[in-house]
Amino acid sequence: MNASAQESTMFQKPRPRASTVVGALILMGGLLLTADYANAQAVYPTPAAAADALQQALATYDKDALRKVLGADYKQFIPIGTIDMDDVYAFLAAYAKHHEIVDDGKGTAHLQAGDEGWTLPVPIEQGAAGWHFNIRQAHDEVALRRIGRNELAAIQTVLAIGDAQRDFAKAKGETVYARRFISHPGKQDGLYWPAADGAPESPLGELASTMDPNAPPDEAYHGYRYRILTAQGSDAPGGARNYLEDDAMRGGYAVIAWPAKYGQTGVMTFIGGSDGKVYQRNFGPQTASEAARVRRYDPDPGWQRVPDSQIANE
Repeated sequence: MNASAQESTMFQKPRPRASTVVGALILMGGLLLTADYANAQAVYPTPAAAADALQQALATYDKDALRKVLGADYKQFIPIGTIDMDDVYAFLAAYAKHHEIVDDGKGTAHLQAGDEGWTLPVPIEQGAAGWHFNIRQAHDEVALRRIGRNELAAIQTVLAIGDAQRDFAKAKGETVYARRFISHPGKQDGLYWPAADGAPESPLGELASTMDPNAPPDEAYHGYRYRILTAQGSDAPGGARNYLEDDAMRGGYAVIAWPAKYGQTGVMTFIGGSDGKVYQRNFGPQTASEAARVRRYDPDPGWQRVPDSQIANE
């Protein structure tokens, strides 16, 4: 299962069959099952037993079991409601194929599943009573994985925009590129226009509708915002020049992608141009204002090139 499965939502448990009422029996026995006890997180004799309990809870769609296994805060990690079932099946298949416990010898262990060593971001920790999942310790790791996934998606999107620009020029039959993501109404002057009978399909498709540079962070495509650049600087191949000629973008194309919320949806800012390369830079907490000042594709020494090997592996 890939890292994104950790933040997927959990599917609804099927409605249970009617069962006998045990409350009266408990009271008759003079026992009071408190809410704290009922919701207490389970501990296990070994990390492997904890891992097996998690696998069983997922395999049986049992949210009560998940609460027992992961603790009362489990919904922050696996919120019930809209899980992608493929993620669950992928994890269960990987677990069945191969799984192992990696113990650091200091009271913390991690579950690895599948042949590629995918690691569950929730550590299994040893306490006085036994081993348990520490979901609070998973928050930082989940956030880091989310950022990494968003950044990889941003790199691929920058490249996809380049492909779309070349398709746009090919469709026009001349060297001219789109200055905007969304076409003006009734026109085909952007990378996206509504589908219509007899009309060519737009190069970027509906993906372009998610690239509003002013979109709220929770609506930004994989946590990133995008803007088309209409010029390049002296550090770009061929030197400084304006791409615009007679109000048409003929001299090249470029794009910038920056995190909608620095440190939460992403860290690195990316630029890519008609040379097919992608560069990255960490502008820090001032990313939004710094990205707004980038008006040209100019990969000066402050930018680091994203290795081709990293791009090819995605």
